[in-house]
Amino acid sequence: MDDNGNHKKQQEVKDQKNLLEWAVFWLSLLLVTTVIGYLGYQAYTYTPSSPEIRVEVQPEPTPQQPNRYHVLVHNDGAITAEAVKVELVLQEAGEEVEKVEMEMMWVPQQSRREGWANFTRKPTNKNSVSAHVVSYQKP
Repeated sequence: MDDNGNHKKQQEVKDQKNLLEWAVFWLSLLLVTTVIGYLGYQAYTYTPSSPEIRVEVQPEPTPQQPNRYHVLVHNDGAITAEAVKVELVLQEAGEEVEKVEMEMMWVPQQSRREGWANFTRKPTNKNSVSAHVVSYQKP
């Protein structure tokens, strides 16, 4: 019976968890619960919206490309836009002189993409460049 009693004590000692194990358990439980709560909150408060695309254009000439413009396409919406077509128009005295079109395959939500466009005509002080989104698709 003494052997059996020692065996039970050894079994109890092996089954006891130390402080580190309990700390890891509670920390993991807290982390998993927090992540599940956050994802549930995001799913509950989510409101679908379309992409909100805006375009910025600035001249960025180089010695090899003196008529180059830097194009930034921002998507401030909650959905990715696919196949975004941007049209840049070079105007002189209010009349269209030249038109350039560029396409960006993906503009993810809350991000921006950049590209460059070249005109064949040399911009002057009287010229102005305007840009707008022609079309896009939802993936």
